[in-house]
Amino acid sequence: MSYAVIKRWFDILCSGLGLLVLSPVGFLIGLSIKLSDRGPVFYRQIRIGQFGEPFCIWKFRSMVVNSDQMGAQVTKEKDPRITRIGRLLRKTKLDELPQLWNVLVGDMSLVGPRPEVPRYADLYTPEQREILKYKPGITDMASLLFRNEEMILRGAGDVEGFYLRYCLPKKIELNRQYGARATFLQDLRIILQTICPYWVGILGIYFITLTFSFWLSYRLRSDFRASNQDQEEFTHFLPWIVLPQLILLIWQGQLRGLMSYFSIPEMRRTIIALGAALVVQVGLCYPPSGHLVPTRSILLMDFFLSFFMLCGVRMALRVMRERSSPTRTKPLPSVRRVALIGTGELATNLLLDFARSENPARRVVAFFDDDPHTWHRRPHDVPVVGMPECLLNLEWREQIDEVIVTLPAENAARIQEISEMLRGLPLEVTIASGWPVLRVL
Repeated sequence: MSYAVIKRWFDILCSGLGLLVLSPVGFLIGLSIKLSDRGPVFYRQIRIGQFGEPFCIWKFRSMVVNSDQMGAQVTKEKDPRITRIGRLLRKTKLDELPQLWNVLVGDMSLVGPRPEVPRYADLYTPEQREILKYKPGITDMASLLFRNEEMILRGAGDVEGFYLRYCLPKKIELNRQYGARATFLQDLRIILQTICPYWVGILGIYFITLTFSFWLSYRLRSDFRASNQDQEEFTHFLPWIVLPQLILLIWQGQLRGLMSYFSIPEMRRTIIALGAALVVQVGLCYPPSGHLVPTRSILLMDFFLSFFMLCGVRMALRVMRERSSPTRTKPLPSVRRVALIGTGELATNLLLDFARSENPARRVVAFFDDDPHTWHRRPHDVPVVGMPECLLNLEWREQIDEVIVTLPAENAARIQEISEMLRGLPLEVTIASGWPVLRVL
């Protein structure tokens, strides 16, 4: 059976089941929209589908009535046209639920390039129009990587111009890459990433690691000859051990960054979270709640095992990332509010060197990178905002003082392009071509 046939049957099954199961949610959303401003529940718009054929796409209305006549077709963060309920719907992507009907009737697929409005599709080059041979979808890799598109556009003076010049070409290129290697397994992976964001994966890894640490504590105490009673205790006490640890790790911001970026600050936050959880657990040892946790020896053993195993997992991921990194440099000492272009080894070394300085004169506030797969992540708790072209937005002129370009030397053409782009801005631009070479533009 061909990929196209499997994909279509999968679309029919999932969209039909989704419309049936999620109909109560849809009813509540529709009721909320109707009660908020008495306007229509649904929003319909003409989009360009497969082979250039127009079709009507359905969404829950998230903007004021006739919003498409009040401004650009794209929206930025805090766009006044977005309703209060619409902000929640857009953030959770629940406004896209009615598109399951488009999937069921065959206008769209679950996974495929997001369809554009006719006026944007008319601007496609002949090469870009190749993506029109694919059926449009509810989600795709570009949607995942541009999921915070409104934040990327928030500082643009000409929102539509910025979108057409910088965002749309990147989306088209990502969709062309998807189409060239599309498989059913790839579609499942994109759907899973859409439903389960990155932080869910981090939470899962932490839960598995903490559960294993607690299990290992019992095995070590019994010299790996645990009795049935030990197994019953492990099952009974597990929620009271792992849940406080997870809650306090979240409190310390351990779900915000990339797992593979790990250093002393992350280690410190980990031990603070686990130490606070240990205090809570020891408090539960005393009557009348002593039955909620195991003996203090198990608690202490679990504390050390959890700490070392969490650090070990993250350090292993860091080593894997560094070994796959194309550039390796030594840390570079340097001097204000800095934006780094690039997220490779040189960029992270710069960030850590600034942070470790006894008298820091530079502080990295943001990363910008050409690779959409790094966007919206927080390596070492510093956000990767988007593409370097975002620096043209007015807001960044007030939030940063210096830009350091940390791209590898083999990207000379892109470095030159970025240099020309930033040359007219009131910012100091520095080219970091390796340690200890920093060259002011």
